[in-house]
Amino acid sequence: MRARRTRRIAPGSLARRQWVIHLGTVLALTLLSACAYNKKLEKPIPLQPVGAIATAADERLSATVDAIIVRDGPGSWSKNADWDEYLLHVVATSDQPVEITRIVVVDSLGKHRKPSATRGDLKSGSKETARRYKDSDLEVTAGYGGAGLVVAGYAVGGASAAVGLATLGTSGAAAGAAVAGAVLVAPVLMTAGIVVGVQEIRVQNEIRHRSTVFPVTVAADQELLLDVFFPIAPAPKSVEVAYRDPSGEHVLVIDTKAALAGLHLVLEDGSQPRATVPPP
Repeated sequence: MRARRTRRIAPGSLARRQWVIHLGTVLALTLLSACAYNKKLEKPIPLQPVGAIATAADERLSATVDAIIVRDGPGSWSKNADWDEYLLHVVATSDQPVEITRIVVVDSLGKHRKPSATRGDLKSGSKETARRYKDSDLEVTAGYGGAGLVVAGYAVGGASAAVGLATLGTSGAAAGAAVAGAVLVAPVLMTAGIVVGVQEIRVQNEIRHRSTVFPVTVAADQELLLDVFFPIAPAPKSVEVAYRDPSGEHVLVIDTKAALAGLHLVLEDGSQPRATVPPP
């Protein structure tokens, strides 16, 4: 029987160069698809809240958390969003105007998270959260998570809780492949990098456009909508609204422990979340 001959590609040949370019292109496209970059969606996922998540009031101000937009959830307008977008409304309930000076979220480990309108700060803050919770033997997800949760009137099931913070950065293997790909087909990777850069600029511009700038004044008997971005805050205990009026400085605390129990946390036993009814 005649032995089968295997054709070898000579070093420096045109066929070999084409093969290298093809391999590099495939590698570049694979890296681009695997990279968790941010991209503004052409059509946001619909958000139709049916009830408040949590509310609080004193003799001067009423504040309500209406919805929280998380990665790939109702209201999402960005791909791979590694942050939380809180939608609130406040009402000045006295005959005096109030000035909202800041809003913070207190996560389940007691960390006060400040808002930001910078995509990079939001992502790095979420990475810090993931590391901090890992030190406490808790797994964090960029999606809704578990433990019985309704956000913006939506009962959240296990299928929507599968997105983890491991996608926040390129893995070591991918980084090594990126170096190899850069050697093989630098122009292809450069083009991919430009595409990613343009998309992330669009996302950054949208964050700045949507973000409420503090301080903001609420006139007497006026209702005002607030849009605030935070690094991921798992199972937040409360949302604190700091404000001032002619009588001085005040803090209104919205208790969210029950309404947001399990947000961004992965259940150890893998059980399905239970739907709960949001407060009136």
